[in-house]
Amino acid sequence: MDEEDQKEKIQRATHDDDDDDRSQTDHIPLDLTLEILSRLPAKSILKSRCVSKLWSSFTKLPSFISNFASRSSSRPPRLLVTLSTESNDFVFSFPQHQNPDGSYPQVYSESVQGLFLLQGFKIRNPSLRRLWTLPHPTPNIPSHDNWMSYLGFDPLEGKHKVLCVSHKESQQPRVITLGAQDQSWRIITKGVPRHCPISGDHGRCFNGILYYIARLVGVNDHPIIMSFDVKSEKFFKPIKYPTTYTRLSLVPCVMPYEGRLALVEYSINIDLYVSKDANGDEWTCKRFIRLPPSRERGVYLYFKGITDAGELVFAPCRVFESFYVLYFNPRRNSIREALFERIVGKEFRQRYGLSKKYTFKTTVFPNHIESLVSL
Repeated sequence: MDEEDQKEKIQRATHDDDDDDRSQTDHIPLDLTLEILSRLPAKSILKSRCVSKLWSSFTKLPSFISNFASRSSSRPPRLLVTLSTESNDFVFSFPQHQNPDGSYPQVYSESVQGLFLLQGFKIRNPSLRRLWTLPHPTPNIPSHDNWMSYLGFDPLEGKHKVLCVSHKESQQPRVITLGAQDQSWRIITKGVPRHCPISGDHGRCFNGILYYIARLVGVNDHPIIMSFDVKSEKFFKPIKYPTTYTRLSLVPCVMPYEGRLALVEYSINIDLYVSKDANGDEWTCKRFIRLPPSRERGVYLYFKGITDAGELVFAPCRVFESFYVLYFNPRRNSIREALFERIVGKEFRQRYGLSKKYTFKTTVFPNHIESLVSL
């Protein structure tokens, strides 16, 4: 049954059972209703599904979800923050960019088109507050330690896929399409360079290409950057590391920067490597100012990604007295701080019965957009 037939069936069945729905559709055309709903935030759409069977059914159709995704992608991205305790996760979302007056709103409440890949082959959609577990790539060998998994997105077909690469050379890479009827892993057998993924790197997907750090088997054990086309499910030629990159013991972060592939390495200073070509034959490197010390003693600042405006995002791994984010602008060689009130403060702790001395673990995801994708 195609989507149009599904629409007619849902509307006919609901129309007969619910006088309120008939009254609503007599006054407002259904297409206009869906157009209005698609402009709402995800939280409001979830509430609208309680209005009637008709609204609930139509807001779950692929065409509506795709239309919502297009609108969501056109809006300014947001910074998603998770504060974790031993028993709960508190998720906050706030504007990623600075307000014109230089202030930041009080907060009241690595994303791939709204979805997150967690350990244990779990997919999370914070907009829907849902968590799904994917089947294990090798059910007869239920160890997660042998695999590195990466979440990618094909913008042409609007599909999310997960790529799994094993640390064992005997296991071939596997890929699965999220939301497909056939929820099974496909083994990639052709054109796969002999490589081993490096732990500690979560990869990055942009423009339909998934990038991650690996090592070629039997080639001086030198790290390289693997690239995988999410749509065609084919590997490209490995990309060489910059010849000037000497800290091979550290895993740099793969990022897009001004439309190009980039590596970010930070310790005392911030080093930004930007590739000039697709093969990595030529890189430029710029070294910038050192990061300021954390507000709280003993807390380290971690690199969290690059915003759509080209700012590097740094945030503490845990917070106690205050929550803040640092944005570093390579063009201006400057740092700005976003300090958010009411987070981890006295009122917040009292509301949830948390000790005054409790320290929160934090995760920060720039460039987050809302999604209605459900598996």
